[in-house]
Amino acid sequence: MNDTSAQLDERKRIDALKKYNILDSLPEADYDAITQLASYICQTPVALISFVDEKRQWFKSHHGFDKIETSREVAFCAYNILDPSTPLVVEDARVDERFANNPLVTGDPHIVFYAGVPLVNTDGYALGSLCVIDQEKRQLTEEQLTALGLMSRQVVSLLELRKANNLLSASQEQSRVEGIEKDKTRAALADSEALFRMLIEEASVATCLFMGRELIIDIANQPMIDIWGKGRAVLGKPLSIALPELEGQPFLAILDEVFTSGVPYEAKSIPADLLVDGVLKTSYFDFTYTPLRNANGEVFAIMDMAVDVTSQVLLRQNLEASQQQLLRMFEQSPVGIAILNTDRHTFRMANPFYGKLVGRTPQELIGRPLLEALPELNGQGFDQLIDQVIESGEPYVANEVAAQLVRNQQLETIYVNFTYQPAREFDNAPITGVMVVAIDVTQQVLSRRNIELSELRYRNLSEELEERVAWRTQELVTANQDLLRSNDNLQQFAYVASHDLQEPLRKIQSFSSLLKNKLGSEMGPEGMDYLSRMSAAGERMSTLIKDLLAYSQISTRQQSYGEVALNTVVAEALNNLEWQIQERQARIMLSDLPVINGDASQLRQLFQNLLSNAVKFTPDGTTPQVVVNCDICDRTELPEEISPNSQSNQFCKISISDKGVGFDTRYLDRIFQVFQRLHGKNEFPGTGVGLAICQRVVENHGGGITASSVHNQGATFTVYLPIETAA
Repeated sequence: MNDTSAQLDERKRIDALKKYNILDSLPEADYDAITQLASYICQTPVALISFVDEKRQWFKSHHGFDKIETSREVAFCAYNILDPSTPLVVEDARVDERFANNPLVTGDPHIVFYAGVPLVNTDGYALGSLCVIDQEKRQLTEEQLTALGLMSRQVVSLLELRKANNLLSASQEQSRVEGIEKDKTRAALADSEALFRMLIEEASVATCLFMGRELIIDIANQPMIDIWGKGRAVLGKPLSIALPELEGQPFLAILDEVFTSGVPYEAKSIPADLLVDGVLKTSYFDFTYTPLRNANGEVFAIMDMAVDVTSQVLLRQNLEASQQQLLRMFEQSPVGIAILNTDRHTFRMANPFYGKLVGRTPQELIGRPLLEALPELNGQGFDQLIDQVIESGEPYVANEVAAQLVRNQQLETIYVNFTYQPAREFDNAPITGVMVVAIDVTQQVLSRRNIELSELRYRNLSEELEERVAWRTQELVTANQDLLRSNDNLQQFAYVASHDLQEPLRKIQSFSSLLKNKLGSEMGPEGMDYLSRMSAAGERMSTLIKDLLAYSQISTRQQSYGEVALNTVVAEALNNLEWQIQERQARIMLSDLPVINGDASQLRQLFQNLLSNAVKFTPDGTTPQVVVNCDICDRTELPEEISPNSQSNQFCKISISDKGVGFDTRYLDRIFQVFQRLHGKNEFPGTGVGLAICQRVVENHGGGITASSVHNQGATFTVYLPIETAA
């Protein structure tokens, strides 16, 4: 089509538009009802009925939008009328070259999503469009697009009705024409009412229409019938009779007020007690009561739209309860815990035990920077350690560190075991703060120092008391080792809290799965990604808690010693690892192992951890090869780093060798510590607790463990167990 033809068609289109006398007319309830219905069906905040003339687009109805017109140059609807046969859908205007620089996109109202159906009259001219708008990227379903098309035809029917009425007013002298036009008007009204009823019946949102002040149920679609739970027998009855359980609830009074005032009413997450299939139950709804007016402006009906949000409300309530439970656990924790923001180390949270530790109440700490709330710490280096943790992203652990704090209005020197742990919102996210876990060990340190002074006094006694001094010194050393072990267990507060952490964690995992299964399609890819991350983080935390619990049990459980056949123990460990071994097609070569005195359960855990690591740290694509050898050695042959607490002179030396990735021997002193990992979690899974458990089991049996490695050529872990272990 050439430019001249296009200009001629545009003039004809504008002439056709002006014949309806719609431009700059007053608002009308019929048009407003259509835009509101379009907004609810398409779930968008804005719905418009727009007409485009020479210079502007003018809105006959503008639900959710406060302007009544814009210039034609920025109008999305100006594009919509170019092809009357096809709706215009723009999922993201920000990346569409037609609209990316449009001031309605870059500025208020920040349009992102647009979907419009042309308003085509009987002569085929697109007068404007019925459109919906959102500030977020989205898509419409086929059902929603179909409903939008039906409503656009309803707008055209109203236009034709308006045009017919205008013609009737201008041609009253022509009675024959007037009768014909009245028939058309009645037919149009009948069609309009039929279409309106069809829109309600086909709406995906639960919708119904109450007629008159008696609130007669005139129309109700199936979703609304299902909500009421009484079948279609309610149609034609007053609402108070059809649903007698509403007596005493606020809904009947609200509807009466809407009918009287003509002001719409909207509410979110409101509980309603409904007798569904004979059972009274409480559900929660988002709903809107919209008054409908006749030609005289009088309210004659109320349209009710409702969405059942019971599952979302219950889920939110359960999540809030879980959060409250976690907060109570934080407040009641038997160790001092505080969280500092990265900005000036400002206290975000602090529990009562932490407040008692530093001589302040939590209220005196929260919201204040560390050195402002605790000025006596200035120059003691704690703020620098926090900066180090924030910069490196690695936790910092220290034991029996001296700190000078003002407590009871005087400066005291106390000793603490503490951990600085970087805090993140989720994995790999930027660090938002540092969690401080601190335990006051002042009494333990002072007790140990007193013990050391006592030892010094005993060493200065005469030679005839030398034997008693040696016996007493050994007793004190043993007591000191037990005290250190007790302090180490106390430092890891997770050993006490692990059982309590499992229950809220299971709820978080359960609710994230429930969100994913029931609301995943509504949340979009980004929401699903967040849920997947939440679920993965929950699984990792569950594994960590289980490993911590295992470590705690190894540390605190009373050993049950007896004769243990190591061949049987290793066989049971391999049986437990059968699936892992078969999956990797691992080859395990075993030497004959002796019978020793020990705890079978702990020894099984020892070998299971070592064999599992040998298989796990062999790269994918390489068949794991593990060799278990055994020798007997004298105490004098033990390596320098092995200092067993057993008095045995002979030890069983068991080595487990693999051909995996190995490790840098510079980090030998780290690999047996809790949470210490030399490989990324994405490279090899694990929590960094397994080797700490191995060391604890060996120490419980009076032995020792060490390791050697050549990077990328494998590693050998060597266990020394006494041949004669006291029961």
